[in-house]
Amino acid sequence: MIRFATFLACFLAVHFCLAEAPLGKTEYQAGVELLKAGDEVSAFDQFKKAMGSGYPDAFSAAGFFYANGRGGVDKDEAKALDFFLGSQAAQVNLARFYLEGRGVEADREKGLALMESAASTGSEDAHASLAEIYFLGLYDPESKPNFEKALPHVEASANGGNPSATNMLGVMYREGHAVEVDPKKAEELFRQAARKGNFKAQSNLGHLLDPSSKKRSRRLEAVAWLSLAADQGEPLAVYKMNELRVYLPSKELEAANQLAEKLRAEIAAD
Repeated sequence: MIRFATFLACFLAVHFCLAEAPLGKTEYQAGVELLKAGDEVSAFDQFKKAMGSGYPDAFSAAGFFYANGRGGVDKDEAKALDFFLGSQAAQVNLARFYLEGRGVEADREKGLALMESAASTGSEDAHASLAEIYFLGLYDPESKPNFEKALPHVEASANGGNPSATNMLGVMYREGHAVEVDPKKAEELFRQAARKGNFKAQSNLGHLLDPSSKKRSRRLEAVAWLSLAADQGEPLAVYKMNELRVYLPSKELEAANQLAEKLRAEIAAD
């Protein structure tokens, strides 16, 4: 278990770049510096001043003091939770600390509850985190995905423009995870994420388009996307491109490479 002051200073450093409200910023920053110096009581006084000005992340700091009974205040978990729940950023970061056991004892249920609470208030960061957690089965003892729970968060994050979530949603439509199988929808989603530079989506799109397709335009596009994904080290794309370079006609490979360069330029321009 790391020292309280070190842990909290680390937590607050994550928050500081997220805050936008100007009032209370000076007091909040002073509190962070005092905390780093080990003066918890003076630090808490500064955070209280920042709270009085309505500075959002000062409430997160107060939550930790009450949760641990430090800085001259008695331990009060109920009050601590009230402070944490008042800030989306605080909930998301606190959830990660519980999920990962960073400075606190790992508690998956508590971490997920905090993350879900933040998502319910519209936190894009929470939606993106939960999408990945449920989709991949992270922090689950059996690493078992839960696509039903993942779906609303994947959709919310994808609708917000997150290319990783858009790719996940494409996989769900391709495989029929919590949704009906829909190859056309999957292709549409993979294409959206691929054009934002997501190399997993580029690989998925390339495989879905099929480099052995009877339709030349589709075949060339498949190889082009696989080439872009392979250039970024995507394992399946690297394996497939090594295979394609052996048997693909040189003229066809050259045409696919030209298309890949065109796509690369378009992605860079966007």
